Amino acid sequence: MFQAELHKNNMVNGNVIMTAKSSRYIKNAALIVIALVTLGACVKKETAVAAKKALDGYGNYYEIFVGSFYDSNGDGMGDLRGVIQKLDYLNDTKPDSNTSLHINGLWLMPIMPSPSYHKYDITDYYAIDPAYGNISDFDALSAECDKRGIKLIIDLVMNHTSSEHEWFQRAWNGDEEYQRYYHVVDTRPPGNYYSLGDTGKFYEGDFWSGMPDLNFDNNAVRAEFEKIAAFWLEKGVAGFRLDAIKHVDTARQKSIEVTRWFTDYCKSIKDDVYVVGEVWSDDAEIIAFYASGIPSLFNFSLAQENGVIARAVNTSVGADFARNVIRWRTLMARQNPAAIDAPFMANHDTDRAAGYFASDIVKMKMAAALYLFMPGNPFIYYGEEIGMEGRGIDENKRGPMIWSTNDSAGITHGPDNMTQRWAASAGVSEQLADPSSLIRFYIDAIRLKNQYPVIYNGAPSELPSQDRAIAAYIVSDSLTRVAIIHNLASVAKTVSVVDAASIAGFLSAAASAVAPSLQDAALELPPYSTALLLLSDQ
Repeated sequence: MFQAELHKNNMVNGNVIMTAKSSRYIKNAALIVIALVTLGACVKKETAVAAKKALDGYGNYYEIFVGSFYDSNGDGMGDLRGVIQKLDYLNDTKPDSNTSLHINGLWLMPIMPSPSYHKYDITDYYAIDPAYGNISDFDALSAECDKRGIKLIIDLVMNHTSSEHEWFQRAWNGDEEYQRYYHVVDTRPPGNYYSLGDTGKFYEGDFWSGMPDLNFDNNAVRAEFEKIAAFWLEKGVAGFRLDAIKHVDTARQKSIEVTRWFTDYCKSIKDDVYVVGEVWSDDAEIIAFYASGIPSLFNFSLAQENGVIARAVNTSVGADFARNVIRWRTLMARQNPAAIDAPFMANHDTDRAAGYFASDIVKMKMAAALYLFMPGNPFIYYGEEIGMEGRGIDENKRGPMIWSTNDSAGITHGPDNMTQRWAASAGVSEQLADPSSLIRFYIDAIRLKNQYPVIYNGAPSELPSQDRAIAAYIVSDSLTRVAIIHNLASVAKTVSVVDAASIAGFLSAAASAVAPSLQDAALELPPYSTALLLLSDQ
């Protein structure tokens, strides 16, 4: 039997981490030295292998709008070479680093040629937008991500092309073969239909006229996207983020079938491909798409100002959050037992979280703890870890990453039509130097989480609490059980935890805090804090 032994308890300006270490009791005293040396080497190797295997398919992802991330050549535009230059910030491969986020997944918003700043209307699915670099730059980025164990996924826009795409230009000029690539009709129906040049026909553009919708009832269109997927998978991507997948067809079941076809095709090339879909809708529709076999769908119920995370933090009521974690996993598993949740707090389409938390660092830290310690693959929107602000028009939500308030190197101009710019008091470099900063909280949280793979892939179950300020649940696999307990209140709380063995880790969102204490089954948890408890075998 292994016994958990608390061996580290560090408190640095409110961000507290404690880690647990296992030891084995050897009864044969005559062989104790030899046994410990031999066993220690074996256990260390086996544990590392087991941890890597346990995290296959799981990780912490980071979303980047390339144009606003880092400018490598001084033209004011972020680019792929800039992303390469900042990979050590994302993951420097040093498990104990205080200057790296320790992420192991990277999502790039569209990088293909497009006439728009956001690049969700693509003109060429096999190239890189010149503003971002070229295909050689992408190859270099892919190789560097691989060195760091970062899984690189790219945005793939399947619902529509740009009206400037060659396929649509041929349709516009009367080529009936390419007209069948789109939803083209002879008589204009109600809805978002537009004249197709001088052909006398009409085409659908659900978002706007510059984004004509593709027709996936046409096998030629499916064949095109099979070639596109194969091209990028051979380039080394780990998978794709599917934009607006619910809009592929007006009938939900048809969109689900298209998602199934695409996912299955990608799996036929790369069996561990990671595909995450955007179904921006209510819970029922998101869950329905898991029947497609897609690995992940973004958990929109958590996000935005009225989402589960913000409600929990702003009201100091954690009980509903904990119930939601368990409920969501149950609903996913009914559709696809292998599904992986994709929790997030904000993205490029939503107001940044700092706004609806009024830039309150305690609230931002607690919100981060809630979603980062959820089972599944959490997605961090670039700049969220430094408290970037941005709301209103989409350009404002995709503003420049602030690397330093004292040095403008690499800071981009941001989208041309921005009407709001974040007046940062501290950028990445300043926050990295401050142990009590938001970014250091993210680093501490992810570093702690990475020690316990069960947090990623474990099944959540109820941990009863009569206190509504407490968000508590248990994650477990065949080997380990960990209780995750958040105190969202401004006062200390006592939580009873059956089978509690030891405190595995602790994070405080408050400016100062004492460490938690565990006496038998009673956990004394300070205000605005999170504790991980190792549970004994049942």
